[in-house]
Amino acid sequence: MEKRKFGNKLKSPSVVQIKHQILLRWLKDQREVEKMEAQAARG
Repeated sequence: MEKRKFGNKLKSPSVVQIKHQILLRWLKDQREVEKMEAQAARG
């Protein structure tokens, strides 16, 4: 899937790459949530 912008071809990232980035962001958020919950349980 290619789109043109100012005459240059722009290759859009594959679905697999997009899913991978979403998964990495989700895992990062999950780690932060777990840290917050651990701190709340201690306090």
